[in-house]
Amino acid sequence: MSMEQPRRPKNPWSEFEEGVESSIESEPSRFGRETDDDDDMPVYMMLSRLTERGRDRIKNHPERILEVNHEVEQRGCIVIAQYALMGQFDFVTIIKAPGNEVMHRLAIELGARGTIETQTYPAIPTEDFINAMKQGGD
Repeated sequence: MSMEQPRRPKNPWSEFEEGVESSIESEPSRFGRETDDDDDMPVYMMLSRLTERGRDRIKNHPERILEVNHEVEQRGCIVIAQYALMGQFDFVTIIKAPGNEVMHRLAIELGARGTIETQTYPAIPTEDFINAMKQGGD
């Protein structure tokens, strides 16, 4: 009696994401791709909640999410990962940015559109946090 391994369901979004990425007309997206040059950039976690206007836009034009990620990258930031959530927030986006000033401006610009409200937090790698705790002790 042979036991078949459970098959992982096909990602229904893979074809959609490929089509959207190929439809963006400008420089290629760096979504999810880091380079050695990006190592010194701070990491931020942006939690976002769609407004009523934003929900209507995403319902009628869901690929807009990836287009916004491309716009974020055109401002010198890198979208490391993004997830849709259930609960208080609709999305979490992990972003590398040159610094707080750039991240502040980005959050204001995105919020000014009236489609999302954001909360953004700096994210410190655990290893860096541990080292900082060891250096600043009693």
